[in-house]
Amino acid sequence: MNSWLIIGVLALYIALLFICAFFGEKHASRLSTRGRMLLFSLTLGVYCSSWTFYGATGAAVREGIIFLPIYLGPLIFVGVGYDIWRRLGRVRQHHAISSIADFVAARYGKSGTLASLVTILAVIAIIPYLALQLRAIALSAAVILQQDSGIEGTTNGVLFLTGILAILAMIFGTRQIANTEQHGGLMLAVAFESFVKLFALLCVALFFVFDSPGNLAQISSDVADTFKEVQLFGVPETFWVQTVLAALAIICLPRQFHVAVVELRDEKHIRGARRWFATYLILTTIAIIPIASWALHAAPHFLAIPDVAVLSLPLSYNQEWLTLLAFLGGFSASTGMLLVSSVALSIMLSNDLIMPALWRTGIISRHDKRLPLVLKFTRRVCILAVMLLGFLFFHFFNDIDQLSVFGLLAFSAVAQFSPALIGGLYWRGGSKQGVYAGLITGFVMWAYTLLLPTVLRSLPAEYSQFSQQFLSLGPLGINWLRPEALLGFQSFAALTHGVVWSLGLNILLYVWVSRIFRPSIAEQIQAESFFYYETKPLPAHTSSTDISYLNHDVARLKVGDLIALAKRITGEGPTTQAFHQFCAQNNVILNENSSANGMWWRFTEQYLAGTIGSASARTLLTTAMVNNGLALGQVANILDQASQWQRFNQNLIMTMIDHMTQGVSVVDENMCLVAWNNQYLKLFDYPKDIVYVGCPISDLIRYNAERGECGPGSVEEHVRKRIHWMAMGSAHEFERIRKDGRVIQMRGNPIEGGGFVTTFADITAFRENEAMLEGRVQDRTQQLANALSEQQLAREQADRANMSKSRFIAAASHDLLQPMHAARLFSTALEQSVQSDEDRKTLQQLDRALHGAESMLSALLDIARLEGGTIQPKRQSYPLHDLLSDLELQFKSIAAQRGIKFSVHDAQFWIDTDPQWIRRIIQNFVSNALRYTARGRVIVGVLRSSDKPNNIRIGVWDTGPGIAEEQRIKLFQEFERCGHTSPWGEQGLGLGLAIVQRMTSMLDYPVHVYSEYGKGSCFMIEVPIVEAPKVVATPVQAIPLKSKAYKILCLDNDETILEGMSTLLTKWGYQVFKATEPEQALELIQQENIQVWLVDQHLNNGKIGLDFIQENRQEQVPVALITADSDPDLPQYLKDLNIVLLKKPLKPASLRSWLSGLKISSD
Repeated sequence: MNSWLIIGVLALYIALLFICAFFGEKHASRLSTRGRMLLFSLTLGVYCSSWTFYGATGAAVREGIIFLPIYLGPLIFVGVGYDIWRRLGRVRQHHAISSIADFVAARYGKSGTLASLVTILAVIAIIPYLALQLRAIALSAAVILQQDSGIEGTTNGVLFLTGILAILAMIFGTRQIANTEQHGGLMLAVAFESFVKLFALLCVALFFVFDSPGNLAQISSDVADTFKEVQLFGVPETFWVQTVLAALAIICLPRQFHVAVVELRDEKHIRGARRWFATYLILTTIAIIPIASWALHAAPHFLAIPDVAVLSLPLSYNQEWLTLLAFLGGFSASTGMLLVSSVALSIMLSNDLIMPALWRTGIISRHDKRLPLVLKFTRRVCILAVMLLGFLFFHFFNDIDQLSVFGLLAFSAVAQFSPALIGGLYWRGGSKQGVYAGLITGFVMWAYTLLLPTVLRSLPAEYSQFSQQFLSLGPLGINWLRPEALLGFQSFAALTHGVVWSLGLNILLYVWVSRIFRPSIAEQIQAESFFYYETKPLPAHTSSTDISYLNHDVARLKVGDLIALAKRITGEGPTTQAFHQFCAQNNVILNENSSANGMWWRFTEQYLAGTIGSASARTLLTTAMVNNGLALGQVANILDQASQWQRFNQNLIMTMIDHMTQGVSVVDENMCLVAWNNQYLKLFDYPKDIVYVGCPISDLIRYNAERGECGPGSVEEHVRKRIHWMAMGSAHEFERIRKDGRVIQMRGNPIEGGGFVTTFADITAFRENEAMLEGRVQDRTQQLANALSEQQLAREQADRANMSKSRFIAAASHDLLQPMHAARLFSTALEQSVQSDEDRKTLQQLDRALHGAESMLSALLDIARLEGGTIQPKRQSYPLHDLLSDLELQFKSIAAQRGIKFSVHDAQFWIDTDPQWIRRIIQNFVSNALRYTARGRVIVGVLRSSDKPNNIRIGVWDTGPGIAEEQRIKLFQEFERCGHTSPWGEQGLGLGLAIVQRMTSMLDYPVHVYSEYGKGSCFMIEVPIVEAPKVVATPVQAIPLKSKAYKILCLDNDETILEGMSTLLTKWGYQVFKATEPEQALELIQQENIQVWLVDQHLNNGKIGLDFIQENRQEQVPVALITADSDPDLPQYLKDLNIVLLKKPLKPASLRSWLSGLKISSD
């Protein structure tokens, strides 16, 4: 076949791989759920390397049924190994695992030395396998070019292709350096190659099947003969050994671990892969059978090497196109494995060998800004080095004719990882020392019993006598040390012999050494995170009052173990500080490697008791002392979840308290101070050493009384009286003028279960303003009484003062609504996490209280804005049909739930109005009607005005209780509810109609109210109609498909708001990226595929969120601006920019509704 044709086809194919990789980098994440599942299943096809493409045929020709294990093993694992796969995926996600070395190190105490060992052994194991792929490329090129010189003539070409593949891996395997190590572009290229090799194999097989009618009979006959041989001679033991090795290879091969675990994005993909990948393996197995049948009967000049039967078959029929396709299939099988293996090994080499060495030698620090560039460069050098090592092995050991030799060598090597891998998932007792012993022994035995014989047999002819003597007589003539008959065991095949010795000793030493050298407490705690989905009861704790566990043997437990245990419960920072303070107070040197004596145990129990209670602390430490190996880790894992949640609640509460403008102090049932905020310290100016947790509150009261802060009288009397109030649980409120003139308002309330919480507010400014206002009123009253001529002037001044107040409230709405905004976010997030019904009920009551306060504050701010003139109606021509149809959609479900007939009579008028204002007015009428109507109907309709032909009346009729005559005159006043209660349990604020009155007044719309007590009411407004504007047709854009779990950017200068937003969105299933500065947000946008923006309007240093959006917004990215500003032009301005406006305080339901309704393009 023409060599230039082959070169051209290869060039086009490699270019296609680059295109696939580029496309995958940009668009792979936008695939549908089914598409991503299929893509993941195809990437698993990287398992089918050149061994399964070429070598399986050769194995079938030479050994019959023995070719099946490499397919049967993965099928068995996919069928029965689901739990192993699922656990691996969960652990990877929980610990951000990036490689098999990372997994083993993380499981056994985060040992960097263990990770380095696994990396070195993985490289040794995989290099021969890489050489197998290069040999397959060389062999197939020699066959298709029909070179007599064999693969030697293709060496330069293989070296060139190795370089090209290294470049491809360097480009798409290192574009993004992240702890997840997922590569969408590279995986799409690998999936494409998986499809190509399966398609090529099926085409060759089907060609032979349908080429001649007798071929199918020949295939059937060969299969029958093979099964007869099995019945006569049985299945050789190597069949089952290879099956086990192939099953383990699915998770132990670095490349398979990478695609099956590291690249796993959704646990559901495992279930899909069990179907699709199994189908892939079955089709590959079926395709091998016809090709092997042809090879069994082919003439010798057509088939010199059985491994290349896939190429020889179409060549024998002069089918060039099919030969080219088969060659591309084999090339895909080799390159897919080379690409993924080089990337997986480069991650392990850079993360676990090179970068730690650079850090230890001080060449680069962990905080160096160049670190990402250095890491990326290191990865690329590692890829090049791995490829080069594979080529060198191929070059120097090219005398091995059977491809399966390389494959089985690699499979048996990586199987040595399985005890540490699978044992780490299911056995808590596995220790780091056990892994060391098992791995090192297993690999030494593998090298001696399997690798060494392979190398010796591939040596040049001049060394053949030495090789033969070593293998047959043993080293130095020691017969029982023969590599393939160790200790005289020579009844097994060489592969079985080597696997039994290496893997058997590996498992034995892993278990035995782990039993002797049990995991340390730090190691046990780390291991427990691998069993987070299991729960077991705590051991019963002792009831003894003394520290009885000190009678046990403590020699094996170190101070560092106690520190690690405490860090798991209380966090690293507090634990480190507490232990250092303890050392300073007791003049002790902190040595983590020293034995933990009774002093350390007493301190640890006391320290942990402050977080998890004395009983739990005693239970935890008692369990640690009992020499039963692993009970501590199980207890620590259970306590860890509770303590982390407890710390979160404590931090949340303290954060909210610290942001309050009032001072807060909390005492327990023993009248000891347990919590306070910074404002409390500022108000009373306490010395630093007087306030601490557990401080008797009587000491603080006495301190204040001695300074005269409690007023005249005996100091002890002041102390006694206040302690009595708190002990009795009596709520109180009073004000006191301090010596410096400040007015402090104190409110005290009891806590259920004992204790007292007191708030202290500095209301000096309020009282001064109140006194000033009272003085002004008196002055104005006196002036009015003295001179009626000044009445108008006084009224204008009062109006201006009132308008100033309203404008101030409207302008300050951001600061007023900000704490409420944060509280609602935290309340909603917290409600979704609590388990206790009592806690959930309390949170629901808190949320209702916050909602009520929020609604009232928003309504008051609306009134203030309307009165202050900060918002004005924006009139335009608006179709009444849109308003009426929206009202019907909004309220018909509510009415149906209450059994009320709700009807809207449509009308096709256009009206002159502000769309937002008219909608709010009519919504208020309908809401009131549904709120107070117990049964009957509610109607929304339109009537022509009888006296103004250009006006219409929009009315809401109901069959509710009606309004008494004396109540109608107060109907539009603030906080008036007309004396009725809702039959549905709703309670209005009494501000809705007050807002309606102000809006209709500014719109100049007359309001009409008709009501008959006991029968119903009607509310109408009269609005002018206008001509319908001319409509210009605009193209309708296609609605893209909806995405599921979005990546959301939250930009806000308030850390509390960010934390609350992140907690809430994460619980809804979204991935949140937080930023406090625009620069930080821009960096996240460039690094991540951000799909939704949530931006606060007011940022630090006078920066505006809207400016950031306009400068950096990408096309079609949904954006919401969050603000409490009352600018009347802002809503329309944002609408023109296609930006959603979310008002503070943000309602979680509104946010969730908007996010749920988003439709984001998948391409």
